[in-house]
Amino acid sequence: MQGERACCFSLTETDAGSDVRSMRTVAVPDGDGYRLTGHKVFSSAGPFADFAIVVARMAGTGEQEGDKPRFSAFLVDLDSPGCRVEDGATPMSGEHIESDIVLEDCHVPAANLLGEEGEGMRIALGRVTTNRLLHCPTVLGATRRALALTLDRTRTRTVAGGQPLLTLQAIQHKVADMATGYYAARSMTYAALAALDEGREVHTEAFMCKLFVAESAFRILDEAVQIHGKEGLTQGNEIEYLFRKIRMFRVLTGTSEIQRNGIAKLLAFHH
Repeated sequence: MQGERACCFSLTETDAGSDVRSMRTVAVPDGDGYRLTGHKVFSSAGPFADFAIVVARMAGTGEQEGDKPRFSAFLVDLDSPGCRVEDGATPMSGEHIESDIVLEDCHVPAANLLGEEGEGMRIALGRVTTNRLLHCPTVLGATRRALALTLDRTRTRTVAGGQPLLTLQAIQHKVADMATGYYAARSMTYAALAALDEGREVHTEAFMCKLFVAESAFRILDEAVQIHGKEGLTQGNEIEYLFRKIRMFRVLTGTSEIQRNGIAKLLAFHH
């Protein structure tokens, strides 16, 4: 609670990404606690975390056809016997911030159950809703940086005749669209965050922001690369790095397609 120990979040598995309920990590009640076995991937902050929030299926549930699986969330100290933190896959951004969390009959005391038994998926997906929204300002910051770099380039890069790139109407229209897309994405994010701060329900808005911000940012970064030309394709150039980082966001915390599913479901549910 005081933030003295770092945490990572372990939900995703190799064969349980968008279909998170097909996870295989299992929790077996054992005396004064539980024994966890499974393999989690893409645990962001894993390399420097002290503990993980691990979501696991309760043993004996969801094994038969029509039997609904029950999930629980656990606080697992990463130095516990039976728990290994392994180097995760390096994402296309090149950042070394992912780990695999491997559990082999790892004992977790009953006091480390987060919430109630069977509440794990609600806790996990509740966290993901807020997290979707909180990712958006990160993306907007990167997009704003890309816009500034692009405007700078169009003012200083000259074309035939010694005129700046920005004197070409084709370029003017590109930067106009980029700035407008950024403004729209930022405005909806601020509106949703203000509602969240007021304690309002923002499930639909979180889905919408995640979808629109991710897709808009990607289009803006794609144009930024185009305007930078060869420089924008060169490793070590900031625009090239931002393009790779932003591309990931159309998949992270739910693909754009999953966001659309969520929006459609909530619209049908509320009307």
